[in-house]
Amino acid sequence: MEKIRPILYGVADYAEIRKANAWFVDRTAKIRDLEATRYAVFLRPRRFGKSLLTSILEAYYDVRYADRFDEFFAGTDIGANPTDERGKYLVLKFDFSAVSKDARQVQESFNKYAADCCDAFVMGYADVLPSGLAEAVLAEPMAGDKFNKIALRMKDSGKKLYVIIDEYDNFTNTILAESGVNAYNALCHGNGFFKDFFARLKAATSGTEAPVTRLFVTGVSPVTMDDVTSGFNIGTNISLRPQFADFTGFRHEDLRAMAAYYAPRCGFDADKAYDTALTWYDNYRFGSAGAPPLANTTLVLYFFEQLVNAKVWPDDMVDENLRTDYAKIRHLVTMGRRLNGNFHVLENLLAGGALEEPIAKSFQANEISKKENFTSLLYWLGITTITGEKFGKTVFGVPNETLKELAAKMIPAAYSDIHKIDERVFDINHGLCDLAEKGEWRGFVGILSGIVKENFAVRDGVEGEKVVQSTLVALLTAAKGPYLVSHEREAGGGFYDLALAPRLDRWPDIAHAALIEMKYVKAGDPAPTPEQLADIKAKAIEQLDRYYADPALVTKWHLGRSNETGDALPPGRRQDGGSPYGEPPSRRLTGTTDVPSVALHRLVLVFHGGDCVLNEEV
Repeated sequence: MEKIRPILYGVADYAEIRKANAWFVDRTAKIRDLEATRYAVFLRPRRFGKSLLTSILEAYYDVRYADRFDEFFAGTDIGANPTDERGKYLVLKFDFSAVSKDARQVQESFNKYAADCCDAFVMGYADVLPSGLAEAVLAEPMAGDKFNKIALRMKDSGKKLYVIIDEYDNFTNTILAESGVNAYNALCHGNGFFKDFFARLKAATSGTEAPVTRLFVTGVSPVTMDDVTSGFNIGTNISLRPQFADFTGFRHEDLRAMAAYYAPRCGFDADKAYDTALTWYDNYRFGSAGAPPLANTTLVLYFFEQLVNAKVWPDDMVDENLRTDYAKIRHLVTMGRRLNGNFHVLENLLAGGALEEPIAKSFQANEISKKENFTSLLYWLGITTITGEKFGKTVFGVPNETLKELAAKMIPAAYSDIHKIDERVFDINHGLCDLAEKGEWRGFVGILSGIVKENFAVRDGVEGEKVVQSTLVALLTAAKGPYLVSHEREAGGGFYDLALAPRLDRWPDIAHAALIEMKYVKAGDPAPTPEQLADIKAKAIEQLDRYYADPALVTKWHLGRSNETGDALPPGRRQDGGSPYGEPPSRRLTGTTDVPSVALHRLVLVFHGGDCVLNEEV
């Protein structure tokens, strides 16, 4: 009986993956490109395979693994054509995710962890290091002094040192998020211990016969590196170079290969799994809009591990670990229980769908409040991705449903600081479930309208329409109902305002979907008269008719069809002449598959400022 290749979700140990013959995407050819840069900094969003990459580099370059080269790299690109430097280095590796994130304990924790790494290094290489070095290093209490001794004695030893630092900004990002800028600056400025560490590291890369011959640093954003090294002068940021665009991440062909391998062996639909992975985890581009679209490595493994091992479609498409990571940056959009400029950038992203700024490749923490830097930070964090270029500026958009959900959660989180709306988000979820099952929509619309009014009362009316749009999008997305919430998507020759698209991949018996046309009257204008409201409503119906007639929308959402013609049923009509709303789903056969027919609700919402003056189904 064939043994199915395991999926080791969350495992970043290359040796373990190879030993188990687990699923692995070969990117080792990029090692040749990497050798052109002696001191490299590689930035990618969280859970994007950086730690596994450092494990691969350690296995490839470490002299202790030279005799295991075939075990580790047989069948890989670099295994077939290795470089001259493989197996030639003493590797000193740090993983700063192991350092405490508590600002009160971080210095002691950092020193202990870095000291342990130095001690493990000299003990592991004791037989090849200069005589007495191991004893001298072990006798030192401070990590910086241990590192200095290693660097100074190795300079004349003829040995080459490769320093690998994984997640260099892990604990600093958390301290910046949870303890504030002052606590962060104490680490990274002046005589801060973290700045001192990088000063010692930089010294070890300088001069004739520098002991640190190669350096590879991974992280999420350039913020800490710019603070501790005065603008990347310790190394070269290779993150946006075209040859490294897909150094980590899954390409479309990787996803197809994975789905094709596991689907027949584990009993799920390969096309459905592939399409779902694209929807939730794909569309990251690094460097330019022409870079290949990539899916988040860890999230893809999370999804397929559920299908393969648990034999179920995941209830939650977003890994909880990723939610925790992104929750750390909530402070960036609120300050002193007030919404700041960063909030407006995020809000505009959700309301308008795109941001336009040049990519800032380096900036310090005290410069995050600048719009152009915050926009770039969203990109480095993976909340946005590159979607285009326009007159020298980069166009950013949200890459997929996972990040739309996580970005949208920041807005309700900020609202909660001001309005305490947490419980009402749960109520919106219940309302969306009522829509999915029974076609009842007034419950969640009423809650949304109340929150919009509260939020509008403390906001700048100049941006009123975007305030309403972003509030609706963010709250519906954060509520995590049985729908994908889409905004300003093309259909029927136009762009609909809001859609509640049924997640039929997960819940095939969803009975109802909704298209929402939102109209806005400025707060400073007179309240619309009944005649004006009727005119606004008529225009909205005309738009909704066009969207509803879009064949792609009808097919994708499984909207009700006429059996005789194959055309979409007229809005608000069943084949038998009755209303489709509130009825249980009918069933129709497409080929050999029984597919539910979904009833569409077309809703018109009209806001006068923050007041919802009309909400009707048409």
